[in-house]
Amino acid sequence: MRSTGRADTNLLIGIASVAVFNFAATATGPVSPTFSKEVAPILSRHCVTCHRAGEIASAVPLLIYDEVRPWAKSIKEKVITREMPPWPADPNRSLRFRNDASLDQKEINTLVAWVNAGAPKGNATDSPPPPVSAAGWRHPTGRNPDLIISMPQEFEVPAQGTVPYVRRLVNVPLSQDRWVAALQVRPGNPAVVHHIAITEDTLDKGVKPADLEALASFARQQGFQNVLPGLRPAVPAPGNNSGVDMLGVYTPGTTLEMYDDDTAKLMKGGENSYINFNIHYQPNGQPQKDRSMIGFWFRSSAPRHQLFRVPGATKTIIANGREILSDARGRKAEGTGAAIPPIPPNQENYEVTGITAYQEPIVIFQFQPHAHIRCKDFQYTVVYPDGREQSVLSVPKFNFQWQLAYDLETPLHLAAGSKLVVTAHYDNSRNNKYNPAPDQEVHFRDVENQSWDEMFTPFVQFSTDIPDFAQQTNAAGPHAKNVPDIVEVDGCLVQSGGIWMLTRATSPIASESQATTSAALKSAEGRPLGNETFQLLGVNAFSPAGHLGQKVAVKGVWIKANGGINVTSLQMAAAACGQ
Repeated sequence: MRSTGRADTNLLIGIASVAVFNFAATATGPVSPTFSKEVAPILSRHCVTCHRAGEIASAVPLLIYDEVRPWAKSIKEKVITREMPPWPADPNRSLRFRNDASLDQKEINTLVAWVNAGAPKGNATDSPPPPVSAAGWRHPTGRNPDLIISMPQEFEVPAQGTVPYVRRLVNVPLSQDRWVAALQVRPGNPAVVHHIAITEDTLDKGVKPADLEALASFARQQGFQNVLPGLRPAVPAPGNNSGVDMLGVYTPGTTLEMYDDDTAKLMKGGENSYINFNIHYQPNGQPQKDRSMIGFWFRSSAPRHQLFRVPGATKTIIANGREILSDARGRKAEGTGAAIPPIPPNQENYEVTGITAYQEPIVIFQFQPHAHIRCKDFQYTVVYPDGREQSVLSVPKFNFQWQLAYDLETPLHLAAGSKLVVTAHYDNSRNNKYNPAPDQEVHFRDVENQSWDEMFTPFVQFSTDIPDFAQQTNAAGPHAKNVPDIVEVDGCLVQSGGIWMLTRATSPIASESQATTSAALKSAEGRPLGNETFQLLGVNAFSPAGHLGQKVAVKGVWIKANGGINVTSLQMAAAACGQ
């Protein structure tokens, strides 16, 4: 509703502004904006990155006047409704982003006034120089990458059918580690590349990519899926975000990534280091070829912050109101540790919520939600250790064909004990015009996800706020000084003055996981109640009203300073709390 209201308000403002503009022109003489002086700079800043030859919107080039003039009326319509440039984030429920492509009201008024005046060309000498481009590379200086790594050969994409995920390992031609100041993942053929996920991996000494593929093939024959013996992440993510650092990602709409002066990503050198291209192809009816690549721009010195990209809220999964036990049977959904139940046929509003608590302070620099054709929206929310909740990214109309990475204008600092909660909704009904089979259930798979399957991947790009955190925890164990514990407690769920509390609670027991298993839940059922009390933070995702007065098993980050627990799991242990 807010997006519609904003569009209507902007339409009225735009009409009023244009009326004032035209009145001024009548009173004082012609002052209509021209393409060369006023319009071309706006298009250069906001549009031509995509609207030019070789890019995703090449069918509507907007570089020069003769290209733009036939589209003048369409441009007016698109900018008044804010349909173009596409920027899916709701500004009223999101932080500010430095790559925000949307137009401000003054720019919209200028474009509308130019069209209303007949789209005059103006003096060609007033036009800004065309944007610099180095053969498709987007670095603002126009220079080529310091290093380009391509797939070893073209991949032939058939006209029809399902193409299994393609994995190609390419040796890193560096003898030493380098710090990456910018990178760009470039599909060789965007028409058939659905997405590219790039990691850097290390092979065991003496193992070559061909050996790895032979071992993986043998494992598949024995019934083991997604087994890659001898392959390890070159740059593991730190702390409780254990996993591989996603070096680069391409989805439609993403482009060059440039990092702040005090941040960079690490690229390992050495003979056993490999760039791992994981590519999802989507046939389009014609035989195609693709040879995708990634370009790197390096910096000469180490940064203050090393960046890591991981799925940011997937430790605990709640599917359609039901928290999934981490040992529940079924195939784990990619990027999570949970077997997300399939979306039923004709389900209009299937909800998936992911939660991850952070034991160490972190700084978030980027959000990047990823899903497939049935996804409707994404909402990122932070719950701080004091219980305060903040909406940090809202994408009310998620578009499978335009999946952006959102670069924060001001990095978001999260204190130890904070929690990220991400919720997405999926439409598997006939109301979804992109839905090919509303009468079939839709699965969240661990590997070989196709477009008609679904994904829940709320990426974040972050750094630890303590430069030596990894060394600190490695030296002192998982519960190093000043690192709050993940704990489990049992007790009676009550509400007092709008605050959710756990009374008659057991003493906290340290836990190595944020989600709950069936074994842990069974233990909680028989455990006697205690005499402690805790405030429960950020419990709305668990629908606590349905458990009021029950004995519940709770996990979360223990915030000793305020006697609270930032909850990552809340499960019924008994229908009533008992005496």
